[in-house]
Amino acid sequence: MNIIEFCVSQMVEIIRRNNIILSNGKFKFLLGVNYWPRKLNIRMWRDWDENAIREDLKLMKELGIRAIRFFIKNEDFADENTNVRDDAIAKLRKFLDMLHENGIIGFPTLIVGHMSGKNWVIPWTSFDDLYKSNSIEKTMRFIEHIVKTFKDHPAIGGWILSNELSLVKKASNRDEALALLRAYSKTVKSIDNKHIISSGDVPDSYMQETPNVRELVDYIGPHLYLYDSDLARHGYMYSALLELFSNDNDIPIILEEFGFSTHQFSEESQARFINEILYTALAKGASGAFIWCFSDFMHESDPPYEWRPLELGFGIIRKDGSLKPSADIVKRFSKDLERLEDMGINERYERYIDTSIIVPYYLFKDYEFIWYKNALGFWGVVQPIIASYIISKAAGLQTSMIYELDIERKARDKKMLIMPSTITALASTWRKLLGYVEDGGNLYVSMVRGVGMLKALHESPTHLWGELFGVENTLEVGSVGQKYVNQINIVFAKDFGVMRKGDTISLNIMEPIYTYKARAIDADVIAEDSEGRPVIFRVRRGKGNVYLNLLPIEIALARSDIVDWSSNIHRLYESIALDIGIEPLYRSSDPEVEVNIYTGGDSDIVIAVNHGKTKSCTIASKRSILEALKIGGDGDLISVASRSIDIKLYEKSSIVLLIKRQ
Repeated sequence: MNIIEFCVSQMVEIIRRNNIILSNGKFKFLLGVNYWPRKLNIRMWRDWDENAIREDLKLMKELGIRAIRFFIKNEDFADENTNVRDDAIAKLRKFLDMLHENGIIGFPTLIVGHMSGKNWVIPWTSFDDLYKSNSIEKTMRFIEHIVKTFKDHPAIGGWILSNELSLVKKASNRDEALALLRAYSKTVKSIDNKHIISSGDVPDSYMQETPNVRELVDYIGPHLYLYDSDLARHGYMYSALLELFSNDNDIPIILEEFGFSTHQFSEESQARFINEILYTALAKGASGAFIWCFSDFMHESDPPYEWRPLELGFGIIRKDGSLKPSADIVKRFSKDLERLEDMGINERYERYIDTSIIVPYYLFKDYEFIWYKNALGFWGVVQPIIASYIISKAAGLQTSMIYELDIERKARDKKMLIMPSTITALASTWRKLLGYVEDGGNLYVSMVRGVGMLKALHESPTHLWGELFGVENTLEVGSVGQKYVNQINIVFAKDFGVMRKGDTISLNIMEPIYTYKARAIDADVIAEDSEGRPVIFRVRRGKGNVYLNLLPIEIALARSDIVDWSSNIHRLYESIALDIGIEPLYRSSDPEVEVNIYTGGDSDIVIAVNHGKTKSCTIASKRSILEALKIGGDGDLISVASRSIDIKLYEKSSIVLLIKRQ
């Protein structure tokens, strides 16, 4: 048997099926790391050392690591004419052989490009020419050579176009970026349709826009390094963004990069974070997660570490080869994966969703004179969406996200749709939403005119004030809007859900928020502001309900330093859900504990992730519990009653429960 025949017979088929990645026909979570060798770092290919690499791979295998993302540094592989060096190909082949020997699959990143705070030479093109047709042709020639040579190797799992190409040079427009991605997709898929592909770009790039790239790539692979002043909100942000990129399970997600350096934070804090995010990724239906990165590095003065010392400390392994606490987390998680996969997570057990948040049309598509994304940036636009997600999860909802232009295709099976802190929406969207409600769906909308210095004054969120919402817009001509700042109360005018007449939601609004004023036509007034102005309305339309909020709690939460759960901010969504008749299948008593549900026959898998400090809490069940077993995580199962489960969760910890129903 020659080497090609051996490779084909052993090749692992890694393909996309709907919203998950399958390995030889089965779901297998790609628990991985981004990899440069501990002793060699970015000099891996130039200063080749098989023994150093073997040490790393042996340790990976012991920890249960299944996949690695590695990097083909172009200046070490090819010349200005894309001629690939024979010695580089030999090293790559040997590296893949070593991966296979250890049962690890590899995802080569083909254009590097940017790495760890430095842009490295791409020999056949200048950075300014990256998106030009002659440069694309050369780039595809290089990629074609690599893919043809190794497509049948048993260690190949997939192909990644770049490492954060937008940091080398951001495309000047969407069409320019997609031309490169389209050429890449066509080139690789014409050679290899047995492995998955993705772009490898930063999350706010054109190449990671799910609605625009879902036909070109097999998964979206966000790179997330997030910061926040609130501990629990920080963890929730990762969960929310995985939902955003998934677009209601439209495409598989692999969290392609996440991590923090232990030169920034303590080793124990890094371990808690990795624990939280691994279980979050699994809970959100992701097909994998690659930690940045495997190890710390020994050579301190090598570029770019000389001027980026934090890059020396992202590893789960110290530079001397000893294990950080995060390595133990990875090993335990790998054992949990085996158990959950044997049970059929993402196959026999499927995610349960009852509610979706609508993502505004201008996030992923340009319209003339719609400037909000240019003004706010990607991260500014998604702030209130993330806040809405956090509120919804704290209220016990099982929430996904849907891009506005996909509403007609995606919304019909949802019990409720949420449009948080809405500046504007397409006229056709409002008409579709009216039809959705009349057919029995339920809609919550909050509206905003501006926050801080940014105001969308020459705008209207909707043209269906009366027809959809049952109110009349009473804002005075020329007004910048009703201003709210500092301590503001929403006071309930009647019993509503879990709120009683006179109960309040307290908001500490740090930047002025400008919004609308309205009076009811055929809507009920549910709540007023501190001055008696009506701010929350409810109206019946056909078989469903519409809820309008003119004091946008989502943008207030997004712009606050901390989340004050005693303010009752999550009680509005909870009350709307109760008013609609949405009773959570499972619900945590603590808003910082996120509950995610996989349903299957007469039992459910419940993954509870604590985004906050150590706490005890109760998981309430809608249905009678026959038995509850801990099957994963590092939390404690304390006791089980007929409709509730008491658990203890340590800081940033999780528990996975198998709940058998009567």
